[in-house]
Amino acid sequence: MVMWKPIILFVFVELFEANWQRSSTLMGTLAKSYYFYSKSVFLLLFMHLGYLYTLYLSLALDLLNWPIFFILLLKSMDIFMKIHLVQRVFVRQDVDSALMRALESPTPWWYYLMGAVTYPWLLYLAMGG
Repeated sequence: MVMWKPIILFVFVELFEANWQRSSTLMGTLAKSYYFYSKSVFLLLFMHLGYLYTLYLSLALDLLNWPIFFILLLKSMDIFMKIHLVQRVFVRQDVDSALMRALESPTPWWYYLMGAVTYPWLLYLAMGG
């Protein structure tokens, strides 16, 4: 039987992440990530509560199946890509024109809400749904 409280909490955790990352462009999202990165890389990692919550649920509920693995894989790739782009754009300032155009292109309003739909659904599958 599926426990709904962890899934509902996961929706709120993902909405928190979507809220602090939300911007009209990907460059704005990177700028927000750089703010936390400039304070401490660990603070940037802590701001990705969905990743930490997934690790916690995996250990607490003894879950390690393909949906949990897939959540952790996607979230790890997301965090590593953000750290790489933050270092490239803000620290080294090594940005070519194609990357700059991509980062400055507008993002749709639903872009940041994809995680609040996708990850809880995967967690539901992982918990036996």
